[in-house]
Amino acid sequence: MTPKEYDKLAKAHRLRGEKTIEACKAVLVDELTAYAAAREVGIAESAISRALARLRRPLCPTCGQPLRKN
Repeated sequence: MTPKEYDKLAKAHRLRGEKTIEACKAVLVDELTAYAAAREVGIAESAISRALARLRRPLCPTCGQPLRKN
């Protein structure tokens, strides 16, 4: 994933928290493990896991908003 694609995805999912956004970017763009990103940024690995789960939710092809879990 490119940094531009990641920024668009994080914005669409309304990801919050500067450290969480930075850690998720390290995982998805720089291909670090969640553990390594958590240590690098200084947050819990569970916070990254929750944020990554949100980012995996598909976006509506029409409006671009995240779809609800079924």
